[in-house]
Amino acid sequence: MSGSIPGQPNNRWRAWCNDHPIGSLALVGVIATQLGTYFGYVFPAVGLPTLPWPMYNGALALGISGPNWNGYFDENWAETLNHASGMFFAGQALHFVNGIVFAILFGLIARHSLPFNKDTNGGNISKGLLYGVIMTIISAGLLVPYAYVAEQGYGFFLFDGPDGWKLPAGILVWHLIYGYFLGALYQPNDD
Repeated sequence: MSGSIPGQPNNRWRAWCNDHPIGSLALVGVIATQLGTYFGYVFPAVGLPTLPWPMYNGALALGISGPNWNGYFDENWAETLNHASGMFFAGQALHFVNGIVFAILFGLIARHSLPFNKDTNGGNISKGLLYGVIMTIISAGLLVPYAYVAEQGYGFFLFDGPDGWKLPAGILVWHLIYGYFLGALYQPNDD
């Protein structure tokens, strides 16, 4: 039995990450995505807008124009509700594939390229948080305004939307949660 220090991965998990780099990154990607998604749904409790990424991914995958970020539905959404289960499953699948792919990119590329010491727990978490900031820039700068809510006038980085600063802040917090768990959970021994 290998001992563990509270708040740090134990040696058995680190060894498993070394032996199964892609499998461990996929597992960490699922965990980080699920935890981020949970918090995205409860953001209204802290004054931020809800972030239902699976719903938006499903609408995008099925070619359906989505609701605006206030949750109001346009005339196309009445018909969309007839296909809600398909939208949900397509969105969940895409959302988790995204989470796994970005976790693998973190482990194989970003973790070795970003600053901070990857040999320490704090360094790994810092790498994950920085990765979350980079993903926020991509998400809030390009994906959300030009894919998820295209032609709704939200503009670059979403500050022109009805929530002002709250939507970009919510996207940042979501990605920081995701990045935190990537950095905290994926810590192989890099010998």
